[in-house]
Amino acid sequence: MPRIYKADPRGKRYNKYDVSLISEAVEAYRSGNKSLKFIADKFKIDKSVLYRHATRTMKRHGGQTVLSEETEETIIKYINICADWGYPMDSLDLRFLVKYYLDKVGRTVLKFKNNLPGPDFVRSFFRRHKDQISQRNCQNIKNNRAAVSPMSLKKYFEELKLSLENVEAQNIINYDETNLTDDPGRKKIITKRGTKYPERVVNHSKSSISIMMSATAEGDLLPPYVVYKAQNLYDTWCENGPAGTRYNRSQSGWFDGNIFEDWVKSIVLPYFRNKEGKKVLIGDNLSSHLSLDVIKLCHEQDISFIFFQPIAHI
Repeated sequence: MPRIYKADPRGKRYNKYDVSLISEAVEAYRSGNKSLKFIADKFKIDKSVLYRHATRTMKRHGGQTVLSEETEETIIKYINICADWGYPMDSLDLRFLVKYYLDKVGRTVLKFKNNLPGPDFVRSFFRRHKDQISQRNCQNIKNNRAAVSPMSLKKYFEELKLSLENVEAQNIINYDETNLTDDPGRKKIITKRGTKYPERVVNHSKSSISIMMSATAEGDLLPPYVVYKAQNLYDTWCENGPAGTRYNRSQSGWFDGNIFEDWVKSIVLPYFRNKEGKKVLIGDNLSSHLSLDVIKLCHEQDISFIFFQPIAHI
């Protein structure tokens, strides 16, 4: 099927009525005592069309969208919230938002590979909502300008100071994720010339563990969050850790949208529960961290994100 549908010029032509006009006609028919023909003539709508819309739920013309109008409006709302946080999303972020939403509700869309929408979905999404959001080209800068410099650090902290104005120190959390592995990697060794497979005996595995550490501006350390690279989480892996440590697992051993959401719910929200005023989370601007539920939860709890510069940890 073509990406942009074009009607067959030889086919039958149907009248295309405005949605608001049909809704107004249906409301007049249902609320008044006038006949179907009278209402149809008044609004200049075919009476068969008015009857169908008044007696059943009608789908929109053409192909149906994967997401409902309400869901797409919610996505637009939270995209704009992220922009207010200083994290304007790109098309890949939008695709991951939709994927996490579909995974969350347990829905599989066969046209999406692993529930991840393709570029065509993004183009159609922007075309449907061109009056609310748009894509803009960002400015490209050279590597030497992108590198962290004293001036860029100074500017970052000046903007950070403005963002944290009137925010209590106990309401500021800085978080960071790191990944640990016991694979020492390869290194050059001295061996006899002609050896086909040089080897050395080193105990290692392909295990990988991610740890999320967070602390407040007052100096209080929040419980760590540990993610194992595994399909299952065993009880012995959750023993002898610091008090309040939360454990989880993922296929890659890294944080994804669902695990980051669990970190927010299990670590961040309980800490902020009795705190008054604006709250701030400072950390990486990874697209794999944010989902619709995370944005919604933080917005409802008056929690804002301030992201590090994409080029480096500060």
